[in-house]
Formats: sequence, structure tokens, C-alpha cells
Amino acid sequence: MKRITTARVREYALLPVTAGRAVALATVPTMMFCLSPLGRAMADDYFDPAALEFADPQQQTSDLHYFAKPGGQQPGTYPVTVVVNDQELGQADITFVDDGGQLRPVLTPGQLAEYGVNVSAFPAFQALHEGETFTRIEKFIPDASSRFSFANQRLTLSIPQAAMNVQSRGYVDPSRWDDGVPAAFVDYYFSGAQIKNADEGESSRSNYLNLRSGLNLGAWRLRNISSMQYDQQRRHWDTQSTWLQRDVRSLKSLLRIGDTYTTGDVFDSIQFRGVQLMSDDEMLPDSQRGFAPTIRGVAHSNAKVTVSQHGYVIYETFVSPGAFAISDLYPTSQSGDLEVKVTESNGVVRTFTQPYSAVPYMLREGRGKFSLSAGRYHSGGESVRSPEFLQGTLFYGLTAGFTLYGGTQLARDYQAWALGLGRGFGEFGSLGGDVTQAVTRTPSGKRYTGHSLRAQYQKNFVSSGTAFSLASYRYSSSGYYDFAEASALESAQGQVDNRRRREELSVSQSLGGLGSLAVSAWSQEYWHRQSRDETVHLGFYSAWKGISWGVGYYYTRTSGQQKNDRSWSFNINIPLGGPLSDSAVSYNTTSDSNGYTSQQMSLYGAVPTRPNLFYSVQQGYGNQGRGSNSSASLDYHGGFGNAQIGYRHDAASNQLTWGGAGSVVAHPHGVTFGQTVGESFAIVRAPGAAGVAVQNGNNVHTDWRGYAVVPSLTAYRKNVITLDTESMADDTDVDQQGQTVIPGGGAVVMANYQTHIGNRVLFTLRNAQGPLPFGASARLVKEEESGNPPGGMVADGGQVYLSGVPQEGTLTVSWIVNNQSQSCTLHFHLPDNPQQSLNTVKTVTGLCQTR
Repeated sequence: MKRITTARVREYALLPVTAGRAVALATVPTMMFCLSPLGRAMADDYFDPAALEFADPQQQTSDLHYFAKPGGQQPGTYPVTVVVNDQELGQADITFVDDGGQLRPVLTPGQLAEYGVNVSAFPAFQALHEGETFTRIEKFIPDASSRFSFANQRLTLSIPQAAMNVQSRGYVDPSRWDDGVPAAFVDYYFSGAQIKNADEGESSRSNYLNLRSGLNLGAWRLRNISSMQYDQQRRHWDTQSTWLQRDVRSLKSLLRIGDTYTTGDVFDSIQFRGVQLMSDDEMLPDSQRGFAPTIRGVAHSNAKVTVSQHGYVIYETFVSPGAFAISDLYPTSQSGDLEVKVTESNGVVRTFTQPYSAVPYMLREGRGKFSLSAGRYHSGGESVRSPEFLQGTLFYGLTAGFTLYGGTQLARDYQAWALGLGRGFGEFGSLGGDVTQAVTRTPSGKRYTGHSLRAQYQKNFVSSGTAFSLASYRYSSSGYYDFAEASALESAQGQVDNRRRREELSVSQSLGGLGSLAVSAWSQEYWHRQSRDETVHLGFYSAWKGISWGVGYYYTRTSGQQKNDRSWSFNINIPLGGPLSDSAVSYNTTSDSNGYTSQQMSLYGAVPTRPNLFYSVQQGYGNQGRGSNSSASLDYHGGFGNAQIGYRHDAASNQLTWGGAGSVVAHPHGVTFGQTVGESFAIVRAPGAAGVAVQNGNNVHTDWRGYAVVPSLTAYRKNVITLDTESMADDTDVDQQGQTVIPGGGAVVMANYQTHIGNRVLFTLRNAQGPLPFGASARLVKEEESGNPPGGMVADGGQVYLSGVPQEGTLTVSWIVNNQSQSCTLHFHLPDNPQQSLNTVKTVTGLCQTR
């Protein structure tokens, strides 16, 4: 067994008293106990601290009775992780006092209530005055206990389950939701292209800019989404929506004023300007999150893909020849078809519709959700009327797995009522059906009455690997018009083709080791039109030892177009090894019903030694006179945003493309640049700690001031933001590596870290009697009021090591001798030596003046 010496004890004592050194300090009392010759005898064995002073037996020793027992530590306030019944609740500064040789936490009934304890059920708490504290929790709650691990800086509270408030799993008390700090931000995305026509030699330039900006004040959030498209001929600015919102915690609801969308669970979603109050499932435990569909299609050349919803362009990008998939759409409403336009390099434009609707939602027994909307309809077209309306919907969970739901839409010339019933059938999925009755009056006085029937089914069959994401059927009579169709009747838009029938299906089937099969289909018929709209996608995908491949079939039929569009695709991806281990080679080919075939070979991946820089080189060929095509691009994914540049060439044109995305956030401590942000995000504040990596996110790190944008957080949930201490400079230290934040909806929260940046100094402290006593507590005097200044425990010979020491400052030292408190101060000025780095340990010997 390795022998423990007093020199080893002194070595540990040199370490400063910070959370990062807690393990070292926790070792001191154990070593002291082991050094005692009677360490294994009785609990009251005594160790003479003077035995530590071999260098100077006459040197005084501070009162070390706190460390005389295993687990003993000095009382004080420590930043700890609070754990209640094995569940981490986050970090907090807790004061600990000595109680029988152990540190016990100083708590209040209010703190326990925040931790989920039902304090009102225990009369002992009622006897305490407001703000009065206690230390022994077992005196107030039978069978409860507290345990403090100094080495891990964890306070563990064990509370009987009967004493806890009954909450759903994952519940977070709304009082802990953080509204965040005042902030303003702009989230931007831009793309552009310089296109030169190969035949005519003419050049054109097009650009697209999308801005999502916001302002936070208290619980209120102001948001705006705008976009701009511009070229040589025109510049078009679109303000898609502006709204003000806030959480209504008591109702678990969201209040929104301005441009928004109605919910799409009972009636089709429409855009309007007005007021909306609706239940927000994200505020509930184990809630389901919103989603946006994945758009799949085929490009026959270097093409531009534009996605619109409700008449507004919400996404635009450039794709290479072959099959493409867009899966990063920002959700704008719960439903509403997406119009997709593919503009080929030769000017040919193809369009198709991507259906977008929510699946049935079954509620638990006794739970309800609602939505109320009132305002003026906004169609996105100037020729369509914009009537004022009122809409309300209600869902309620009944017994036996049933959910009753319904709603109404009321306007001057339009009234609709809906009633439906859904039921969960366990392993057989969930089924919902509803009927909607509508009465429509036109400006000329015509009256239409009709009904619409809808059935929806959703189920994942785990045993067979089959997933019905959505199976829906709707039939409407000839006199039925939904609100949007009714508003367009007898307008300058012309004939309104109200829908007769609509079917949607989305199925995926796992084939085990062979791969998976995916099918999605959508069909829609109209009363006053002979043709129909249809979209079908069939896909097979598989992988083997890192090699993946897929086969796809696409069919699009659009009413008004004479010819249907059929396409086939095949692709294979093969990862590389060696110095190109982060790269892959891919091949894909596509063909359509017109006989056109294209082939594409690509090499892509991360640039070696630059994991945030990605490259792509492609070479392809197309028949029917289109010839070869080639492209190359570089994508940079940085902590302060993304940037892209590329070049494309084919028989029709030469294209230079560019793009970028990121955010700019103004907050109480300045302006910080970052990646594109989500609805809720955080600002890391570690003053002076430049270039520190943040483990939440990809390539996120602090700027030159020590600030960073953590781009996405989960609202109403605990989010732990962690700094990578390995990336810190040698002269930088923090008290805590991680911070727990619980943002409210749309909040910009601060994750504050106490940093210690500066010199590393070994002080040798003396007073008139000689070296300061072993065990004395030394701490720097900090000018700022916030944060804990660096501190440490004096070792043998009056030595103490501190980090984060400024060039000039004051050190205070306190100790106890014979039950009397003593203290002194040292004013120091470190010698200026430009050749000496901050990482070098400097030495200072000084006379500490008694106060």
C-alpha cells in the first residue's frame, strides 16, 4: 500500500478553494484521519494539527477541527448540484453550516416547494416564520434526509414519495420557467446566384434574403418574418408576418397578437391578423413537438427549388441534378399545403404540391385543450376578400380512450360547425372521424349549404415494422366550401374549385436487414374540374457496412397540365478511409417519362484537419443534348454562422452561387454573433474566457469577450449548458463547468459562468509572529460585487496558491486560534515581466498587516 505522507497533505493544501478543486480539498480530512496513529480506534480520536508543521514546529496552526473527521469541511456557501430523489434539479448556491462535525444545508420551506415537496402537508413548516431557515430536514419530514458530497459538489435530498407533490414525469414547475433577459436578435438566411446563359451570353443575378427578427421584454416576445427577392429588374420585399406573444402559465396557453395562423386540427389552417389564445402542448410533460414535412423531388439540372405556403415564399435553395430532399423547413402552421416550384437551368418550371397536416391527437381522460382566434382573414392574394371571423375549437379526453372534439367558424357570410370523435385502440392505433356543416353566402346573395366528412388513422406496428404516419380520407358535398374557398367566391380570382375528395397516405415498412420501404401518396378531386391532383412517391432504402443506397419513383399529376410527370432515381453512397475518412463517393442517376436520363458522380466530405469546412465536387452527364455538367462547392459551418460558395456548369448556363446563415443577438452585455437560432436559445457569459468550446451545439465557442450563442434550447425543460474545460487557456478557470437553464417560450436566457482569468501566483505570507498558520483561509478582494473571488487554504510555511490573480490587488487572510478569530491583509503588486507568460507561476512574499 502506498504510504501517505504529510508532504502529500501539504501538496493538496496548496490547491485553491474552487469547485474545480473540490476533490483535492475533500481528500484533506481523510488524510488527516489516516495519519493519526489511532485512526482506526474510536470516533473521538484526535489528531494534533501541529504535527503538520515539520518545517517550523513553532508555527501557529489555524483551527482545523472541521477537517478532523472524515467528510468534514469548512462551512460556507458552495455552488452545488441539487438532487432530489435521484433527479437533478440544477445548480444553486447553498449555504452550509457545521452540525456535529458535518456540513448541513441551510434551507427554507420555499426552496423545498420549488423542489416539488408538498410543504403544506407538514404542520412543522407552518410554525416557521416567513424566511426562517432550518438545517435538519428530518425534523420536519419523517424519513427524509440530506447528504452533501463535497468532492462532487452535490446536495442529495431523499424525500418520501408521499411527501412529494404528485406530478407527471418530466414535470417542471412553471415558477422555474425563465422569461430571460431583454434582447433583440436577427436570424438571417441568404442565397444568390450569378447565371450566365451559354447561348445568348447574357448574365443575370438573383438573390434571396430571409429574416426572422425578434425583441424580448419580460414575458413578451415581438417577432417578424420578412423576405426579399431581388435581381437586376426588380426588388420585392415581403413582410410575411409580425406578431406579439407571451406565455399564459396559468392556462398552459400561448397568447398571440398580430399575424398568425389558426390551428389546423379541426378546420384547415388559415392565416389571419388578430388575437389568438390557444393551449400549448409544449408546456405539458412528455408533450409532442410540432413537425414540418420532408419535401422530396427530382431536379433534371442545376435547379432552384422554391417552397411557398399561403402565397409566401418560405424557403429557397439550389440543388444539383438528381433526387433531392428538403428536411429543414421551419414550421409555420399545423397544416396548409406547400407549393413546390422547381426551376431548371434552361428555364423550364415544374410545380407540385406537398400536403402538410397534423395527425390525430388523442387526449388522456380528463384533459382538454382549446384554441380561440378572432381577427381578419389574410389570404395572401389581393383579389380575395378578407372577412372578419371568429374561430374556436375544443378537445376533451373522455373515459374508455375516447376524445370528443369540435369547433366553429363564424363570419358575416360564413358559418361552419364541426363535431368529431376519436379513440385510441392501443396496439391497433388511433382513429378519428368528424363531420363539418357549413353555410356560405356570396356577395351576390347566393347561398350554399354542404357538409364534409373526414376520417384519419395513425399507427406504428412495432412487430411488423409498419408505420402509418398518416392515413386520411375526406369527402365534401358540392355545396361545401371551407373558409378560404368561401372567401374567394365571386372574386376577381374567377372560378373557385371546391374540393370533392381528398386522400392522404404515408407508410413506411421495415424489411429488417434488407432495408426499408416508404410510400407516400396524395390525391385530390374537385367538383368543377375534370382532372385531379396527385402525387406518389415510392422508395426503397438499404445499407451494408456503411454503404447505403436507395431507389425512388416519383409521380406527379397536376390539374391544368396536359402531361404527367414520372421520374425514377437510384443513388449509392460509399464512405472512404485513410486521410479521407470523413469523405464519401456517391453516384446517382435519374430518368423521366420523356426519356431524359442524367448521371452524377460526387466526392464530398469534410476537409482534412478542418472538420467545420465541407467540400463537394460533382461531375455528371445528361442525354437529349444537355451534355455534361459539373459543380464544386465549399461550405463553412462556424460558431458565428455558416457560409457557402459554389460553381455550377452545364450546357445551358454557368452559375456562381453563394449563401450564408447566422444570427446577431443584442443583449444586456453587448452584441454576440452566432449560428441560426431556434425559438428559445441562450447566451453563454464567461467574461474573458475566449475561444472556449460549448458542448451544446456544433462548433459553438465563445468569442473574444467570452460570449457565445447556444442556438437551440427546449422550452419549459431543463437544459444543461456545458463548457469544455479542455479548450480553456491555461490562465483561465471557471467555478462551474455546467449551468442548468429552464427557458420559457421564446426566451433568451443567460448562462453565467464565474471566470478567474489572470496570473498564477504562489504567495508566501508572514506576519509579525512568522508564517501565517496552516489552514488559514485566503481570498482576493474583488472590486465587483458579483461572483466568488479566487481563494485557497494556507499550507505549511504560510504558502497559498491562487489563480486568476490581477497584477495589483489585496489579499485577505482569516483564521481561528484558541477560539479567537484573527485576520490580516496584504496589498501586492506583481512585478512586470513582459517575457513571462501568464501561465508561469509567479512568487510573492509579503508581510500581512493585522486588521
